[in-house]
Amino acid sequence: MLSDDVLDRMLRKSDPAPGDSATDPNSPAAERILAQVRRRTRQRRRRTLILAPVVALVVAGATAGTYAWVAGDGKGHTLDSTGLVCVGPDQGDAIVGFDPGADDPVAVCRRQWPEMFGQPVPDALTACVDSSQQGSIKVYPGGKDQCASHRADPYLGPTREQLGLSRLRADLREHFADRTCIPHPELRKVIGGLFARHGLDGWKAAHFQTADKEPEGPCADIGFIDEPERVIWLGDHKDGAPINWP
Repeated sequence: MLSDDVLDRMLRKSDPAPGDSATDPNSPAAERILAQVRRRTRQRRRRTLILAPVVALVVAGATAGTYAWVAGDGKGHTLDSTGLVCVGPDQGDAIVGFDPGADDPVAVCRRQWPEMFGQPVPDALTACVDSSQQGSIKVYPGGKDQCASHRADPYLGPTREQLGLSRLRADLREHFADRTCIPHPELRKVIGGLFARHGLDGWKAAHFQTADKEPEGPCADIGFIDEPERVIWLGDHKDGAPINWP
């Protein structure tokens, strides 16, 4: 699990005007970071993270009648293809990992529903892209009308770039199978080659640092993937511990 210090460094690094204070926790970058951290935490603990229902945000300077919301990229695609949310019953929702090149959102939630919520799977489930800052995939019980009722659009599948990113993630898992310590230069080099192989133009891999420019540790892993900014952020990994690939 990422520590509070690491989260603070992530938020500071994402600040377009860095200073003494961290990035606004309500900013798009902060939302993307925290969403992925929640999924990585769940994967490392080998359990599903159940979230309590959240209170809807009030948009300053806009009313319900005039606020124009955009779901994902506005074309039925998510801004974060590494995870999704299964919207469950009253006790909360479940955030799970997702591979758009191999999985279908509805099938993922249907398969895990009884274990996550302790209830039978609803007859109908619908995948939508929500209008949150991170443009998440959310799977709701019910039919296609659920998307519009939640200020969301129907999920239309991955983009070509997201399919390339899916193949990159699979190649990393295969290339570094059973490795528990990968030096930062080696991981960056392999990722760079995979960017080229899978047509991920404009992407880069970078190490998280504060303004103090701490040196890289001896081992690296992937901290999180920022799709809108096309950055794979590398964190320091503890030698000997299994690497949990996104």
